[in-house]
Amino acid sequence: MMTADELRDLCLALRRGKLVCDDKLISAIEADLEEYRLAQVEQLPPDHLAERLPLMGWLIYEATWSALQQITDGRREQNSEVLAQLEAYREMIVRAANAARKMPWPEYAGRALGAFRCQALAESKLDTEDGYDRAQMTHRTARSRYGEFLSYHHARDAQEKDPYLRALDEVLVQLALAETGTACRVSERIIGLWAEEFPSKSQTEYAQRMFDQLTTGADIGKEALDAADRVKQNHGFVDEVSAEGLALPTSFINPGIMTARALLLMLALSAKMEELGRFPLGEDDTWDQTRGRLRDRFDEAYEYIERPIEDSQGNQREPRSELKLAIVQIRLSAALLIPGHRLPSARTFAPCMAHEVLDEEAVESMCNWLAEPVDDTLGGQKQRSVLRGIGSAIMPDLIDSVEACRVAFDGRPGFREWRARWFALDAYAHENGRADRVEKVLSLPVRRADAI
Repeated sequence: MMTADELRDLCLALRRGKLVCDDKLISAIEADLEEYRLAQVEQLPPDHLAERLPLMGWLIYEATWSALQQITDGRREQNSEVLAQLEAYREMIVRAANAARKMPWPEYAGRALGAFRCQALAESKLDTEDGYDRAQMTHRTARSRYGEFLSYHHARDAQEKDPYLRALDEVLVQLALAETGTACRVSERIIGLWAEEFPSKSQTEYAQRMFDQLTTGADIGKEALDAADRVKQNHGFVDEVSAEGLALPTSFINPGIMTARALLLMLALSAKMEELGRFPLGEDDTWDQTRGRLRDRFDEAYEYIERPIEDSQGNQREPRSELKLAIVQIRLSAALLIPGHRLPSARTFAPCMAHEVLDEEAVESMCNWLAEPVDDTLGGQKQRSVLRGIGSAIMPDLIDSVEACRVAFDGRPGFREWRARWFALDAYAHENGRADRVEKVLSLPVRRADAI
């Protein structure tokens, strides 16, 4: 059985990239947990496991996250050898999640819930309808177990600053973030690959299903932000992940991005829901009121994205490069759906961030920045990024709905023209025949990537 120090050292090695999850590590976790179970004769953990349990939960969290990092997105064009490697890492995650399911006294190892998050994300990375369905089932399992652990600690009258409640709040940020992300990715895949994979399906059925999933996803994203607020208020963020703390100073940004992303996709589908005669949300009397409320909720989520990133010494940090991309993508999607919306930013990492009003000039600035060639890791150059979601839309009803949404916010339709002009931002632009399929849906010639 691994000692507490050995567990802690493994966690830090995984976190710092000095160790990658492998079969040997997962086997060691399984063997130790089997020994833990042999000791389960009392209601509370025995002394020799009291320190180990939280650390084992952390090890499961770090091991599954390490394995997930080896699984690349988008498997549509990968060969059989690569797919076999990815499947091996996915299987490690499944084994760790199964071990977490059978862990004794799991409520004292809250971070182990991270295995379910990673299992769901691994399923979603398959980029298939079945994979997304399995991901959503796994998310529900994680949330159910989280609720059970939380009830247990409330029953023992745990105080706000209790370390076990802290662990649950910190992992809830990640669980909710992943669940909201899955809702977004499901919708983005459908609207981005409609012509290739769903042309015979009912657009009405899929649009309603997406809207309902995104509604839930946006609500869950708010839970992640509330949990991050509690961690910040009750415990504070940590500069580096340790046994004591998991939430970093960037903990507001990712859930803010994902919640904003879900709300924008809801806006994109709102006109379609109105056309279908569905009732506005909540107590709203009209869909215009609902759109206004979704816009306001987007602003609230975006406020978290803009919060300063400060370490324990009060030093300001810049967002990571992938977060910078996500921030610009969020702002561009907002500009395409809510033309003329005012969305000031204090961030200065790109010239396009200086546009407080999301008008046509701001749109072109953001598009140019995303399409700009940058050096890649192999020494060549590649386009900085793409725009998933509405920026890659090929679902006719969604495109109509986006144009109607723009008009509802006093803009001109114009989305088709933008889509054709900025085909280079299509996430699937590199696939054979994609340009022709997009032209057919838009009834407009697209501007090929090599023309930019």
